[in-house]
Amino acid sequence: MISVIVSTCQPVLLQHFSESLSQTIGVDYELIAIQNNARYSLCEAYNIGVEQAKYEFYCFVHEDVLFKTTNWGKRLISIMETDPVIGLIGIAGNKFKSSYPSAWGQSPYLQKFRRGHIFQKSTEKNEYIHRDFDENPIKKEIDDVVCIDGVFIFSKKEVIQQCRFDEKLLTGFHGYDMDFSLQVFFKGYRAIIDRKIVLYHASFGNYDKNNTVANRKVMKKWRSKLPVSTKDTDLSKIRIGFLDFLNWKYFLITALKRKITKK
Repeated sequence: MISVIVSTCQPVLLQHFSESLSQTIGVDYELIAIQNNARYSLCEAYNIGVEQAKYEFYCFVHEDVLFKTTNWGKRLISIMETDPVIGLIGIAGNKFKSSYPSAWGQSPYLQKFRRGHIFQKSTEKNEYIHRDFDENPIKKEIDDVVCIDGVFIFSKKEVIQQCRFDEKLLTGFHGYDMDFSLQVFFKGYRAIIDRKIVLYHASFGNYDKNNTVANRKVMKKWRSKLPVSTKDTDLSKIRIGFLDFLNWKYFLITALKRKITKK
């Protein structure tokens, strides 16, 4: 019932991923592993996987992930079938997206809008660290967001037929999650995070120059529709504009400090 699509370049990681997947997903599935030693962009790899997929639900996930929630596939299918408006499920995301070209987490000014959690491996300590992005004392099991972290993307055929990974715009390995999230959100679907899904990810992410370039491309594409927040977030247009200004201010000052330090 689920087509699991992975871009892979390390056989050992794929083997561990495959074992974890079979032990936890809880429903019929197919694993579509796109061999990708920098041959394709991530958007291209995922689109190739979509063309091969035969099931109604799609899961795009990184190969260095291990699942710690049993029957997670059964759970996510149930959630989507209960509410047809849900078009995208992730494990971490943000209820606000500014017009600044940044990843889903954005600046500390928007930290209170972050949702979800994950275990990520620290290269310094060589151990997994629990990162809880939700500051609220009472955490919702399921919460609406505008954009999600691309480590785990769960969707369905109806959505994929309307929203494809933009391989013409994004020719590397960044920005795909933000662009896809915004496509789904602006098509009128709900994007949500599910705190019940626990992942172990053997990476803290890569925020290099290529990531910055990709984010700029995505924000240029969606400039006319940003900033934006979820419908259940009580924000006036004035406050949305103010938060957007603060987010821009934070990153511009940070960039200026880096340039001064470098010089």
